[in-house]
Amino acid sequence: MASLEEHLSRAVTELQALERVISDLQSRITTLRVLMNEYDGAISLLDELKERGELTEVLIPIGGGNFIHAEVKRLDIVEVSIGAGIILRKSLEDGKKIMERRKESLSKAIELYENQIIQYAQKADELRRIVNALAARLKEEQAKSQESKS
Repeated sequence: MASLEEHLSRAVTELQALERVISDLQSRITTLRVLMNEYDGAISLLDELKERGELTEVLIPIGGGNFIHAEVKRLDIVEVSIGAGIILRKSLEDGKKIMERRKESLSKAIELYENQIIQYAQKADELRRIVNALAARLKEEQAKSQESKS
């Protein structure tokens, strides 16, 4: 039979692993939310440019907080990345639909990760209670052992 200390050690190790998984899931959610915000911004920009019409002047970020002025000459075509460095030419509406579908996929992934976090957090809470109970029992046993030696 495993000792109380071994049970405590295993519970602490499992708790630490769960906390790492929860932290990893939270990081993934943060990354996905950043991507969602980028899609929101892209969709909003396309909507605004469509309202203004062609030959609209815009500022283009070139890095380091610097911008250049540019003029949008065509709004009927959007270049859409499909990954692996591949870009497809799509109509404005088709491009927006692709972006909106990607946003929906990101939202579903975030929801899935949040549900996993809830499950892992419940398991972690249960493990914390076990760790606390085992630690208290171990402390009692050590105190009794000290008393019997005295």
